Amino acid sequence: MHPWTFLSARRLDRPGAGYVPAAAAKAHTIPFLAAILSLSLIAAPPAAAQGNGRNILFIAVDDMRNWVGYAGDYPGTVHTPNIDALAAVSTRYLAAYASVPQCAGSRTSVMLGQSPATHGIDDWFSNYLQYNALFANPWTITLPQVMSQHGYHTAVTGKVFHSPQPGRWDESGPATILDGPNDPFQPGPDGTYIIAEVLPPTETHLDQVAANWAVDFIDTYAGGQTGSQPFFLAVGFFQPHLPWRAPQWAYDLYPLQDVIPHTPPPGDLDDEPFSARLLAAQLVIGGVPTHDLIEAQGKAAEYTRAYLAAMTHTDAMVGQLLAALAASPYAATTDVVFWSDHGFHLGEKEHWRKNSYWEPAVRAPLLVSSPGNPDYPVGDVTDPVSLLDLAPSVLDLAGLPAYPGFEGAPLHDAANRSPVEIYYRGGKATVSGGIKDIDYLLALPGPYDRGRYDLGADPQENTNLLPPPGC
Repeated sequence: MHPWTFLSARRLDRPGAGYVPAAAAKAHTIPFLAAILSLSLIAAPPAAAQGNGRNILFIAVDDMRNWVGYAGDYPGTVHTPNIDALAAVSTRYLAAYASVPQCAGSRTSVMLGQSPATHGIDDWFSNYLQYNALFANPWTITLPQVMSQHGYHTAVTGKVFHSPQPGRWDESGPATILDGPNDPFQPGPDGTYIIAEVLPPTETHLDQVAANWAVDFIDTYAGGQTGSQPFFLAVGFFQPHLPWRAPQWAYDLYPLQDVIPHTPPPGDLDDEPFSARLLAAQLVIGGVPTHDLIEAQGKAAEYTRAYLAAMTHTDAMVGQLLAALAASPYAATTDVVFWSDHGFHLGEKEHWRKNSYWEPAVRAPLLVSSPGNPDYPVGDVTDPVSLLDLAPSVLDLAGLPAYPGFEGAPLHDAANRSPVEIYYRGGKATVSGGIKDIDYLLALPGPYDRGRYDLGADPQENTNLLPPPGC
């Protein structure tokens, strides 16, 4: 079956209605304390919908950089026809920035509507205990809970919060469980902690499991036009997060000889401060910079191909959702928000993975499709915007009043939306007027751990306008 014949056959693989693998079932076991806390959060019954009653399909993707076809950032051919079809009927935010270049902090900002300056999660590894305390707190109110209190039926599957939070939704499907072959913390055959392989034809990808559940939800939901509650359905797709495990057909779309890997210019880090070079190194066990190891083994093209194939596999999942929505009674009454939590380096600035302030890690695709809504017209928005504004934008799309706990503003409200501020490991970057300023060590005075780039004249960030002395 050709992967793009999704209108007549929506699933690339369907183990069966209601299928939940054993690993995913574990995510639905809520500890006693979390159950008590969730009850205290939703003490009052949901009110009748106070807004316009439109459904919201909220599609989250992990680690997807701006290489989607409509954005044109990849110098070769990229196959994302379903995302591109959605883009054709969407407001396209071409300079959307994550508030943290890492999953936990970025998703916390999106789902809480709060800046990292407020919630404090700017690095998963050093803020692990703080993150757990934040989501164990009964006073931590999240986007789905606000929607539920306004009469929406909220449902989730896949990875939307950084970790499963079933108590914050009315209904939860299979969550993304990172174990076995989907463990991103394995060194892999090359020792680079980058795993690029073909998904065995007998295995169902965890993103396919999430897509199946979401399609079944759309097919069978009793709300919307035929019931009393509109829905807020959030679907999180894991790829192109590592490991990259895509079906053979996705790899076949990218012959290795046609892949264009990035080649950093010589001395690309010579004008960068020590903190920037340390982030770029992304040391693996043995203290070898990841970039050096990948270059020595000649894996750049192979890994770039695997990333592209993983993107294309996710695009097929998105196509299944859009096809189900188009065939449902809710096609005309559902707005679609598509976003990625941050981007991903593939060799730029001699860096692989995320966890940097440079453009490949902090920029991400963002689309809002709201047909007929003058606030979200079809077309490009080139001004920088922050993913922090997603939560208030969802309320705006639903015609609901602003929630005072959300710090941002609707994306269309240029006068009040959040400035682009990016936080990571105690530092901060801002993007304004075409200039990106980075202070790697906010807590320490001094001019020598800074970066500044003219993104208009130097979109690849090759020249640091605040080089340390001696450069």
